[in-house]
This record gives sequence, structure tokens and C-alpha cells, in this order.
Amino acid sequence: MRRKIQRASVRFAVAAMERATVGLPSETRDRYHDELVAEMHGLGRVAAWRYAVGVTASAPTMYAALTDGGPKPEPAVHLPLGCRINTRHVWRTTHTPDGKLYRACARCGKEYVPMGPGTGFTWG
Repeated sequence: MRRKIQRASVRFAVAAMERATVGLPSETRDRYHDELVAEMHGLGRVAAWRYAVGVTASAPTMYAALTDGGPKPEPAVHLPLGCRINTRHVWRTTHTPDGKLYRACARCGKEYVPMGPGTGFTWG
């Protein structure tokens, strides 16, 4: 049982190292990840957890040192699940700069395209 708990804490610490090195430039990311995990190898369960939290907390400083303080990459935009699977949008009527009205989703920006009878769409 003790080994299983220790492995879980090591998995957490390795995942924390991966999270800490996500924003680093690709040419140095793998090297730093491997070095951080190797430094943590001989530590006990609590010490490894503490080390992982400390490294994760200092990740912005490490990023700034390796990139000369350049701009950080933009975080990924997470759309609501209903928009991602195209089943639930929040349609709002808005207008273009020239004053024409159209409908678009307030959450993801997808434009509403009417389909069905009376929309000018014909079969054949």
C-alpha cells in the first residue's frame, strides 16, 4: 500500500513539473523537465510534493529568465461545451458597422445561418 501512495505522489510531482515547463521555449522545455524530475528523484513523498509546488510557483520567473522577458503565449480559449459540440448557443441580434442586423452566439461568436423553409434555400 505504501508504494502505491508513494507512486501517486510522484505522479503528482511529475505532472506539476510538466505544468511548470509548459510555457518554456520548445528547445529547452524537455531538458528542464528532465532536470527538474531528476532533482526530485531522491526526495521523499512530502519533500517531492513540496519541491514540485515550489518549482510550479517559480515557473513565471524561470520563463522570464529563459525568454528574456518576452511576451507570454496567449492562453487557449476554452469555449463552453454547448458551443464546442454545436448543440447549444446563446443567439443575440447584433449589427455590422454599416448597420445591417445579424444573429451571432454571444459566447463563441458563431454566426447564425438560417436553414429550412422560407429561407431561400432550395433543393435540387
